[in-house]
Amino acid sequence: MADHGRADADPGGLTITVRLQGETVVWSGLMFPDREHGVIEEARFHLAQYLGEIERVHGAWQ
Repeated sequence: MADHGRADADPGGLTITVRLQGETVVWSGLMFPDREHGVIEEARFHLAQYLGEIERVHGAWQ
């Protein structure tokens, strides 16, 4: 069977899909409770801000 870059689901972990739509990074499959007792299924981030935050965290780890 071909490996398509997907990890097997861990019943104790978190599995989401991350994709790029134009200049927006989309996390989907979250199923995270929000403050009003609803469910957040998707989060969107502007690409420049997303990459900036990754660079900031990477710098903090060094």
